[in-house]
Amino acid sequence: MRRIRGVVVIALAVTLVGCAGQEGDADPASVDAMLDVEKVSGVLVAPYEHFVQIDPDAPEDEIVTTALGVRDIVDGMGEDRPRDLEIVAVYPGDPYVNTTFTTSTYDDPDRFEDDVRLWARFLDDGFTEVSYVTASEGAGPGTLAVFSEGQGEAGKTLAEAYGAIEQAVSEPPYSDAPPSLYASVDHASISNKAGRADLGDAWIEPSEELASLDCLTSARVSLTPDETWVSLVGDTDLTAEQTAQIMAVLTDRGVLGPAVNVIHTNRSALPKDSKTTLYGVAE
Repeated sequence: MRRIRGVVVIALAVTLVGCAGQEGDADPASVDAMLDVEKVSGVLVAPYEHFVQIDPDAPEDEIVTTALGVRDIVDGMGEDRPRDLEIVAVYPGDPYVNTTFTTSTYDDPDRFEDDVRLWARFLDDGFTEVSYVTASEGAGPGTLAVFSEGQGEAGKTLAEAYGAIEQAVSEPPYSDAPPSLYASVDHASISNKAGRADLGDAWIEPSEELASLDCLTSARVSLTPDETWVSLVGDTDLTAEQTAQIMAVLTDRGVLGPAVNVIHTNRSALPKDSKTTLYGVAE
C-alpha cells in the first residue's frame, strides 16, 4: 500500500445507533461485540467500541475476510446492531485524507463482500485516497471516489483514474445501476452522477487542460442526468483574454451545449462577488 506522510493505518469504525459519545456510557452489547471483534483474524486492536484497527499491510483478500468476520459479529447483535459499518484508512499526520468504506446495507454477506472488495481493490493501486459509500434505500446508488496526486512512479492521469473506476463498475452487480463516480488527480476532477459510467470520457481531457491553465487553481466537471456543471476556481478575476482561452478549450473539444454551465469562482473575493457565469445559466 502506498505510504503518504507516514505509516498507513486501516481502521474499521462501527457507528452504533443510540451509542453515547462519553466514556462510561457505552452500550454493554456494543462493548461485548467489540471484544469479540478483537478476536477476528486480521484485527489488531479495538480501542473503543466504535473503532477497530486491522493490519495495514493486509492484501485485498485478507481485508475482505477480516471485514466479513466483523460483519458476522455486528450483524448478529439483533436490535443492537450498528446502523452503519465504516472501514477507514487513516494516514497519520494528514487529517484530510478521505479513504473510507461506508455501508448501511450489510445484512447480505455476498453483497457486502462485493462492496468491500470493490473498495479494497484500489487501496494498493497507487491512489492516495479511496472512498466508497454504498447504495442504500432512499439515499441513491452510492458514490465511488478515487484521488491521486498524479506525481511520481505511482501517479495517475485523470483518464487512468476515471478509467479504473469505470471498469470496476462495468460488471455485475454494479453494471445495471452503477454508483456515482468521482475521480480527482492534482487540480482536475470529474464527478459523474448521470447513472452511466461512460459519460465522463468526453470531459476528461478538457478537465485536465483547464486545470493546467495558469489562471486557474482547479477545474471540476460535474455530470448529472440533466446538466453538466464546469466549476473553475482561481485566485483573481478573469481577464477577457483568460476567459477567451477557457472558452476556446471547451469549444475546440466540442463539449459545449444547451445543458452545459461554466462557472468561475474567485476564491479571494467576497462570496457575493466571487462567482461569474461564463456560459449557461447562473448557479
